[in-house]
Amino acid sequence: MSEFLSLVVSGVVSGAIYAILASGLVLTFQTSGIFNFAHGAVAFATAFFYFQLNQPTADGGVGMPMLPAALLAILVFAPLLGWVLDRVLFRRLATAPEFARIVGTVGLVIALPALCEWSVAKLNEILDWTLPDTTLVIRPPGLGPVPKKTWTLFEGVTVDSNQLIVLAAAALSALVLWLVLRHTRLGLETRAAVDRRDLAQLRGVDVEWTSSVSWMLSATLAGLAGVVLAPIFEITSLTFLILTFASFAAVVFAGLRSLPLAFVGGLAVGVIQNLVQGYAPPVLEDVTGFRTAVPFILLLLALFVFLGRGVGRAGAVVPEDHPPPDHREGLPAWRRRLPWILATVGLTVYVQWIADDFWAGLVAQGLVLGLIFLSFVVVTGLGGAVSLAQATFVTVGGFTAGWLVNHQWPSSTPLLMNNGRFNFLVAALAAAAVASVVGLFVALPSLRFGGLALALATLALAFIGDQLVFQLDSVRNSSSGWSVPAPQLGPFDLGQPRTMSMVLLALVLLGALLIHNLQNSSTGRAVLAVRSSEVAARTTGISPVRARLFPFVISAAIAGLGGAFFAVVNSPMTNTRAPAILGLIWLTVTVTFGVRRAGGAVLAGLVFATTPALLDGVATWSGAPWAWIPDDVRVALDSAAVPMILFGFGAISLARNPDGLLALVGGRARRSGRRDTGDAVDEKRAARTTTDVASTAERSTEDGRAPALALEQVRAGYGDAEVLHGVDLAVHPGTAVALLGANGAGKSTLCSVAAGLIDPWGGRVLRAGEDVGATPTFRRARGGLYLAPEARGVFPDLTVEQNLALHLPDGDGRDRAFGRFPLLADRRSQPAGLLSGGEQQLLTLAPALLHPPDVLVADEPTLGLAPIVTEQIMSMVEELRDSGVAVLLVEEKAREALEVADVVAFMELGRVTWVGPREEADAERLAAAYLGVEDT
Repeated sequence: MSEFLSLVVSGVVSGAIYAILASGLVLTFQTSGIFNFAHGAVAFATAFFYFQLNQPTADGGVGMPMLPAALLAILVFAPLLGWVLDRVLFRRLATAPEFARIVGTVGLVIALPALCEWSVAKLNEILDWTLPDTTLVIRPPGLGPVPKKTWTLFEGVTVDSNQLIVLAAAALSALVLWLVLRHTRLGLETRAAVDRRDLAQLRGVDVEWTSSVSWMLSATLAGLAGVVLAPIFEITSLTFLILTFASFAAVVFAGLRSLPLAFVGGLAVGVIQNLVQGYAPPVLEDVTGFRTAVPFILLLLALFVFLGRGVGRAGAVVPEDHPPPDHREGLPAWRRRLPWILATVGLTVYVQWIADDFWAGLVAQGLVLGLIFLSFVVVTGLGGAVSLAQATFVTVGGFTAGWLVNHQWPSSTPLLMNNGRFNFLVAALAAAAVASVVGLFVALPSLRFGGLALALATLALAFIGDQLVFQLDSVRNSSSGWSVPAPQLGPFDLGQPRTMSMVLLALVLLGALLIHNLQNSSTGRAVLAVRSSEVAARTTGISPVRARLFPFVISAAIAGLGGAFFAVVNSPMTNTRAPAILGLIWLTVTVTFGVRRAGGAVLAGLVFATTPALLDGVATWSGAPWAWIPDDVRVALDSAAVPMILFGFGAISLARNPDGLLALVGGRARRSGRRDTGDAVDEKRAARTTTDVASTAERSTEDGRAPALALEQVRAGYGDAEVLHGVDLAVHPGTAVALLGANGAGKSTLCSVAAGLIDPWGGRVLRAGEDVGATPTFRRARGGLYLAPEARGVFPDLTVEQNLALHLPDGDGRDRAFGRFPLLADRRSQPAGLLSGGEQQLLTLAPALLHPPDVLVADEPTLGLAPIVTEQIMSMVEELRDSGVAVLLVEEKAREALEVADVVAFMELGRVTWVGPREEADAERLAAAYLGVEDT
């Protein structure tokens, strides 16, 4: 019994660390929609900073006492780091597709620890400082007494002061965060921002401020975890990353949203981890990574039990993740092939006649990586899934090839065998086959998950393989690994770097051709169809199961084949050659150069393999062509951390563009050409529109009052497509302007420009005569502009009362709203997403009735509503108009709109074609607006 209690108590302590980390992850996901894979990197950076402050001056540190050092690290450094990361990274990722959000934070996993270690090393070199670095065993004292105090709870069960502090910190942080998110204005605004970011701005929420605060709080939690963890584990980036990844099981147990459950889940993971290890069968006791693998097994189980299809769309990515336009669109076939031809010829000439054996060997390593990186093009570029298990397939391929070429067989077939051993090429093909089977197993979660959940599932499987399967002596051939000598293929000796490079170049070209044919085949089109819409794909006879599994199987086969050659150029092949963390680095490198293009993958492999040597050459060769680079800069480049920093931040910068560096120039040229083409207009229609609107504008200003809202020659659009072409429109206080037009006329775009959701390309937006074109959306909302958007203006995950509280912070105001709308009062604690369409529209307009704005912009308020509800909504609009509110009513239902309008404006293809009193809006003008019939 004492052994059981001891395991539980020590498990609660390690679980408390998971609980702190999980709380920070839940906070950022709940408030920004970003799952921060780099949370552990922030913890490492804070712990590293704390160590520098606390280390005695005799050892190179600052010598600051423990408590001030901890407070400065946790309450100053960590929040400041969170604020900086929000400003430069997370704020841009908040509106990015899910793929970009995952890859962006994975890039930070690689870059931030490397930046910390590089900064200390180079400060020591350049300024002759003696700051301690990670080459030392870094384990600073804890936050409790030194030396630590120990208490005996039961016979054989003890607890020390450091462990109690960890547990107290976890409980306190979870409680404070829960109170902040559930019972403060900040918590309400942050949850609204992640629920519907644009709508939150329309309700006066400064989403950038709430984002900064939430990331500062999250970084503070990460820093707290790092500092309390420091005396228990050595401060290494790998330790912190693995501990953070292990805490993902608690986050999933919490459904990615519940802080109390994240706390409980973290404790449970720690306890289960200890109990499983303590009572494990003898065969597993000697497996080094067994204890580390337990949380990842729990993560995989939690994904199936607690998430299901709740996070991410099965099979690939969310609908917003449509592939971007091809920057090579319109180029003839020869122009697309020319870069490949020139690169092949150039590389062949360089390897055969210019490079020495060292550089030829680096090219061979780069081509091996290029072959491996082609697997990302299949699974991510084509399949749209973020797989974090590609390094696992490489290790499987390397171990398979090593096992086959190192075992004697009783019979020998000359075609397959050589002196009783498998020929290397046969072993390489077998490696691809075995890896594809493993890939099929790894792909099974894609039948249930998509997006983030699928990425977490592949991460869990990668670390289970890394820490458990590949640690078995029978699999890895003990610590010595599998030796795979360079084979002799007929007259070709692959032991020669030049020969190996040419063989690999041929394989890379075949792989690129395979991917090209796959992308243009019926199978590739089926994968893209399922990626875009599974329902639509099913109706055309496409099998979603096959379309989801196929990219994983093919990518695993490519990675496995690459793993066989990887084992040759990195012989012996051990379990540390291609760990799961290295797979994350490979992903960031491929994304930097272009994960959708085979050329990007090959270039990424060559650059990744040669960059350390190139940087070393820059640092050590003082002559031409580097003479112009200052000596301090050249010395700073001489570090293994520099490539990690470059590739990590490169992936962060280019995560939103899967064509990477290859598309930058071509993409800019394409956008410029389309913008020029879009400038053409219909002169006849523009002239007629200008005359009609100008005459109406004169009538609308006869009383001398400035319009409450006015648009003057506004041009706006999305991407390269201009939607509004010089729109003029004015709305006065106490007046309702009905904006009518067919679907696609640009009415909703006009509303978004008025509210500030879309910046105009030209023209002015005026509020009471003041130009507000540069005013943020939330400030326009606070200034009295209320937009009821199309498709309901409610936050589905917030309750009815919380929806009202965003616009009516005073409890009395909400009580008056419930008094006027008893239907809402009956559902005050119900999530707004569960209301009917009519009830949601009532909830949208109720705050405006209780606290009337200066301007109400109602975009299709009766869309999809029953006639009786439509009548009720229109009476609310009339009431607001009669109270002095300037109303812009956007509608397709002309009859209902004309009943409440004072002024009518017709819109057609991005232009206001006529504005006038309601009495002059005759049938011919209606026909012209809705049917495109020219009025005579």
